[in-house]
Amino acid sequence: MTAVRPIDCNAFLGNWAFRRLRRNDAQELLAMMDHFGITQACVASADAILYRDCHAGNEEIFEETRKHADRFWLYATLNPAYAGWERDLASCAERGFKAVRLYPYYHEYALDGADASRIIDAATEAGLPVSIPGRVVDVRQRHWMDTKKNLDVDQLIRVAGDHPNATFLLTEGLLNAPPGDDFWSKVRGVNVYVEMSRMTSVLANSIGTTIDELGADRMLFGTGFPFKTPSPAFLKIQILEADAAVKQQILSENAKRLFGA
Repeated sequence: MTAVRPIDCNAFLGNWAFRRLRRNDAQELLAMMDHFGITQACVASADAILYRDCHAGNEEIFEETRKHADRFWLYATLNPAYAGWERDLASCAERGFKAVRLYPYYHEYALDGADASRIIDAATEAGLPVSIPGRVVDVRQRHWMDTKKNLDVDQLIRVAGDHPNATFLLTEGLLNAPPGDDFWSKVRGVNVYVEMSRMTSVLANSIGTTIDELGADRMLFGTGFPFKTPSPAFLKIQILEADAAVKQQILSENAKRLFGA
């Protein structure tokens, strides 16, 4: 699809309790990656979000992907309000997981609270970025038992300011502020990257606005697979009004820098 070999920073393996996911195992994900020319996919466990013990999902995706460890970079889904997360974080770091994944709106803790602060500090000490999705699914189409909440992005920016040594990745995010808004100066002052699968290249052109306000080095490519089909993400890059060097940054170079590849 593109001359640049992309890195997908927003993919999942496993099942979702509220609707069927298709092509959601490692072999099917690899097939998708090969079809679109994706070199690596950053993968989180969909099961882990709703497991009582998140770490069981981490163990599952580690075993499922270990034969193709060169193709998969893993997110460690952890709940700082669950006993034993310190042990689980250490286990994931030892196994080569690339980042910690948090879901405060599913696990019902405050991102600006003491539990979250401890795990952010621990991830930073371990040299791992902290990834937080803006949402998992569109709550307007949610199952009645699913959460009604999304991530409070303003809160994330404040928390990032409180943890200046930490690195954050907002996946499935939308920085919905007009050009020149004071919001952008706040984001420029913290260490937050943004994955683009929820954004647009036309209409509001939120990808273009984010690049203009933050710089191309803050934007990462992602598909949202298998919650989403991959093709729209590639179309967004194709029609984005930016030069080839900027697109290469988004598709791969920024992810390599973030994850130390």
